[in-house]
Amino acid sequence: MPLRSIIITAALLLDAVIMYIVVMQLKKKGLLQNLGAGLVTARTLTADARDLCGNFLRANYSGNPDDLPPLLDQLLTQLDEKATANGASLTRPVLKLVLESALQNQDGVPLRDVHEALRKVA
Repeated sequence: MPLRSIIITAALLLDAVIMYIVVMQLKKKGLLQNLGAGLVTARTLTADARDLCGNFLRANYSGNPDDLPPLLDQLLTQLDEKATANGASLTRPVLKLVLESALQNQDGVPLRDVHEALRKVA
């Protein structure tokens, strides 16, 4: 067996052992359940964000890119309230990522305009 294969095999085994130790420590401290709950909350928030953004922009967005920053600021506030109600405390940059993800598939709002508007929003 060539030396390269032995080194790769040893590295993979070491990675597996380290991963096992980390998972066992997380499980032992009860953090593994929190991680799972956090992922469920994030998935729920993202789904809610898509619906919220779609309805909000259909009702309030005229198509003028200059109107987008204040609308996105309002959406960020609403997302923050939803996240808090679901037990998640998210920072503003994370909320912006959730909002941007929710707006990627919205018709009538070019993603370039969303990026520019989010830069203007604190």
